[in-house]
Amino acid sequence: MSKEAFVYLWYDAPNNMYYLGKHKGSPDDTYTHSSTIWESFTKDNIPEGVTRRILAYGTDEEMCILENKLLINRKKRCWNRYYNNGLGDPRYVDMSGENNPMWKGGVWANDPLAYQKAYEKKRRQTPERKAYMKALDQTPERKAGSNRRSVAYRAKKKAETGYTIGYSQSKKKAEKQGVGTLDAFLK
Repeated sequence: MSKEAFVYLWYDAPNNMYYLGKHKGSPDDTYTHSSTIWESFTKDNIPEGVTRRILAYGTDEEMCILENKLLINRKKRCWNRYYNNGLGDPRYVDMSGENNPMWKGGVWANDPLAYQKAYEKKRRQTPERKAYMKALDQTPERKAGSNRRSVAYRAKKKAETGYTIGYSQSKKKAEKQGVGTLDAFLK
């Protein structure tokens, strides 16, 4: 059995948190972890209450695959107790969809238009937003605006002026101007 790499589990007792990782090298070298969330430290200054357990040894590829399987399991069960924010080494792990850090809520975060559209759709569905919109629709200004767009209002205006809304504005403008502006030059 090869011992070129290993999977380890750090336990941070004061915060009751874990960090699971893989390292290509020896457990006795200076490497501790690569978390960007958890505080960094060296083998010489391991914080009090922090311990490491080696879970398995093997080839680098085997350990990458094992790390990914363990992290997927943790993500389903207790991800909030881990300092990890990814699911493993992208060389051996499928980085499409949920495994990719740029995949946020079913949308690629590096596609700003799609991300903004999905974010807005999700935001409009929240109970707070629905309550806000319901209250807004009850304001006098909003009611007046919706009345102007109603079929009854348009029919009333057509009966009064003889024109439909929109058409009446351009027709009135033409009537004000009188004959065409080029008529004087064409004679």
